[in-house]
Amino acid sequence: MKQLFVRWQFWGIVSLVILACVLRLYGVNWDAGNSFHPDERQLLFHVTALSWPKSMDQFLNPAQSPLNPQFFAYGSFPIYLLAALGYLLKYNLHDPNSFQALTLVGRVVSASFDTGTVLLTGCLAGVLARHTKELQNQRWNVALIATILMAFMPLHLQLAHFYAVDTLLAFFVVSTLLACVLWINSQRSFLWAALAGISYGLAMATKFSAAPLAIPLLLAAWLRWRQRKDFFGISLDLLWAAILILFTFVITQPYALLDMPNFIQQVSEQGNLARGSLDLPYVRQFAGTLPFLYQGKNLILWGMGITAGCSALVGCLWLLYYLWRHPFSPWLIVMVWILVYGGIVGSFYVKFMRYLLPIYPFLAIVAAAFLIILLMKIRRGEQNYLLRVDWIKPCLQVLLLVCVVGGTLFQGLALLNVYSQPNTRIQASNWIYQHVPKGSVLTYEQWDDALPVKVGSHEPSDYVQATYTDASGQSATGLDLYGEDTQAKASQLAKLLPTINAITMPTDRLDKSIPRSPARYPLTTRYYQLLYSGQLGFHLATTIKNPPHLFGIVLDDSDADESYSVFDHPTAHIFVRDSHYPYTVEQLRSKLLDGLQLPLK
Repeated sequence: MKQLFVRWQFWGIVSLVILACVLRLYGVNWDAGNSFHPDERQLLFHVTALSWPKSMDQFLNPAQSPLNPQFFAYGSFPIYLLAALGYLLKYNLHDPNSFQALTLVGRVVSASFDTGTVLLTGCLAGVLARHTKELQNQRWNVALIATILMAFMPLHLQLAHFYAVDTLLAFFVVSTLLACVLWINSQRSFLWAALAGISYGLAMATKFSAAPLAIPLLLAAWLRWRQRKDFFGISLDLLWAAILILFTFVITQPYALLDMPNFIQQVSEQGNLARGSLDLPYVRQFAGTLPFLYQGKNLILWGMGITAGCSALVGCLWLLYYLWRHPFSPWLIVMVWILVYGGIVGSFYVKFMRYLLPIYPFLAIVAAAFLIILLMKIRRGEQNYLLRVDWIKPCLQVLLLVCVVGGTLFQGLALLNVYSQPNTRIQASNWIYQHVPKGSVLTYEQWDDALPVKVGSHEPSDYVQATYTDASGQSATGLDLYGEDTQAKASQLAKLLPTINAITMPTDRLDKSIPRSPARYPLTTRYYQLLYSGQLGFHLATTIKNPPHLFGIVLDDSDADESYSVFDHPTAHIFVRDSHYPYTVEQLRSKLLDGLQLPLK
């Protein structure tokens, strides 16, 4: 009977992994081939630029080699992987018609890796529970709950729909830590040291932020030494792992060595960006946000979901207490990784939710273990009078399970439901084609996409994008609202607005981030205030939203981190010019500059 129960749980986990894959592939062409995700688009640009060197000399010359992506903000492994798959599937990387197909291939790859993370998380949860006295008999239950939480975790479901590097990184991080935990007590130490080394190398070749994996690897070596006192054997294992780390990294990212100055420069730039010393428009949304609190709020409310996030938070407190009593448990590797990686990323000025993805699987494991501990305490709670009543115990257990597991299922499926409708940019484009006459002059905001996009037989060329001469004397389109506030900027807006029929805002990226810096952007903040109040001669004709929703319940994620919505379900606004435009250029300029003291240029 016990074997049957275990077999049922095993097949339950297998079924969940299959379901997780299906969920991650649902709506995979969510943008209808328009490549709305800028990071994904950037990776694809570098994939389609690759070709095989004609000679070894060309390969070794980073300035001439067509295999050098010359892009190290992310690692080269995801670029080479997709290029290799495109070659095997007989796509011409240099054919523009292959771009959409390769994007979909990349999203299938991302979904597959994230499905693998679901499986590895369940495995690691079971292994850790097996080494925990209180959970030994519940290891299959811990593995099952951890698998459920990972299968339906909102941020994992979302990022699996993009071919960025985050899901690949999370997979290799979990693989590395699983190998570290298994290495501690294994008789096949070389095998698990090898897996840890290869996974670590691939993680580094996916994103350099995986470098702190050295800490759990060394911690695992220390825990193994405490048990076996085999300094020579452990040293050989570490040397073997180090060789494989270096070998794997060099094979999958050779130009980190061959083009080292460029590699160091770009990695340093990414570090400066994360710490806030490199000022780029798309990170100005984080002005005034508090480290740790901002990431924690988004992790709990949206990334993991409220019930799983709160369980993980309280579970970490339980785990710290457990480790105080059992300091040499394999759980130490998980807790140290959460604290070290979370501490590093949590201190950043740039706080994109995806940056913390490498700790999500471990938080799911902690939440699952803590949930099982609570269920066991309820079952054994004879000292509590209420718990002596037979029907109360199972009711409390069911209530707890429904709350944590059911809440995660609900938020995950609600997020997934955004893919059941056309992307809001496409809906906004349809609205333009139906309500704005052909030949109208439109404008958009720089650092965002222009609308409309091609939909069916409708073409963006049916409209004219307003052009003007920018400060450098070049012809430009789109409103340069991230540019510094000056009197010249006000004059440019005042001249341009009377010539425009509609202002398209496919996302709320700029109008939410710019007002966060009122001292830097007093003019642009006023521009938005006047625009939304109808005082610039335009009225808000339509707002298109598609927030997470399920069973008629809508989750308002407008206060979530911008990156949670801006790619796959942004809020779009379209402002249409009033039929009788009431303002002259001078009147508009006066409105924009009223009471403001700004530099001329």
